[in-house]
Amino acid sequence: MSLFTSFLWGLSPVIQKHLLQKFDKRSLMLFYASANIIFITMLICFFNNNLYSDIKTINTYDIFLISTYTFFTIFMANLIFLEVLKYNNSHEAAAIEGIYPFFTLLLAYLFLKEKITAFGILGVILVVLGVICISMNDTNFKLEEFIVIR
Repeated sequence: MSLFTSFLWGLSPVIQKHLLQKFDKRSLMLFYASANIIFITMLICFFNNNLYSDIKTINTYDIFLISTYTFFTIFMANLIFLEVLKYNNSHEAAAIEGIYPFFTLLLAYLFLKEKITAFGILGVILVVLGVICISMNDTNFKLEEFIVIR
C-alpha cells in the first residue's frame, strides 16, 4: 500500500503540471478542494460510525491543530508547490519537495521526542543526495565536466 501511495504521489505533479498549462493555481486548488469534499462525503456515507464519536470528542485544541495543519500543509504548501511546479520541471519540483523527511525527522525529534538513529540520519543524507542528483538532471549537464575526467 505504501508503494502504491508513493506511485500516486509521483503521479500528482505530472497531472498538476498538465493542468497548470490551462488553469490558474488558485482555480486548481478550488477544483481539488471541491472534488475532495465530494469524495469525503461519499466516504462518510459508508463509514460514518467514527465520525459521530469523533465529533463528540473534538475540543478547541484539536480544532486549532486541524486548522493549523490544513492552513500550512494543505493550503500554503500546495499553493507554493503549484507556483514552483508551473515554472520548473515536474521531477525537479517533486524531488525538492521530497526533502521533507529531513524536516520530519527533526520536528519529530523536537516535538514528539522520537528517537533518531544512525540509520535515520543516513536515510536523510541519502534523500538529500538523491534530491541533489535529481536536481542536476539537466540536459546541459555533462558528467565528465562535473567529475573532471581526464
